[in-house]
Amino acid sequence: MGNSVIRPFALLASGAALLLLTACSSDEPGSAEPMSETPTSQPQSSSSPSTSRQSDDGASASSLDPCTLLTKDDISSFATFEDAKETEMGGARGCDFYPVRTDASDLPSIGVAVRESQSVDSVNDEGLGINTGDLNGRDLAQVPTHGGCIIAMAVGDSSRVDVTVTGLDTQESCDLASQVAEIVEPKLPEG
Repeated sequence: MGNSVIRPFALLASGAALLLLTACSSDEPGSAEPMSETPTSQPQSSSSPSTSRQSDDGASASSLDPCTLLTKDDISSFATFEDAKETEMGGARGCDFYPVRTDASDLPSIGVAVRESQSVDSVNDEGLGINTGDLNGRDLAQVPTHGGCIIAMAVGDSSRVDVTVTGLDTQESCDLASQVAEIVEPKLPEG
């Protein structure tokens, strides 16, 4: 579909709008296409913490601890969460945060997972298309789901880290997943 609508997904952090990625609209399920532009190298923003990045993606992904990529303190502004639960399922090592429920309101569950042998290109379409782009020069794929959203970020050519948000409507989940990806991405090794 050559004339897909392109729109920016805006990220709100500390009251300021920051651009996370430009991706295809998910208004037409299953019709999202990758952007044809080649990402350009951008200087690292001074607001992002600088971390030491490694280039061997296999070794780098295998050494990542998902519960250090995202902590309860990192997401405390989104809701009150229980302590992290470590998981291992479907080729991924994960760390999940479930909200403390005091009423029937919609609250997000947030997870981060390291997939050592699955690339961003292998992410599954959950029926609403896949939006591609980049974050600080790192390839990513945004996968909207019914009641959730996944953002897969490349760690080299054959590994990735997924940020998952569920429990909200699709757009709210994708907005929150974008904010969480901004927290996780600077902690990932370059590759």
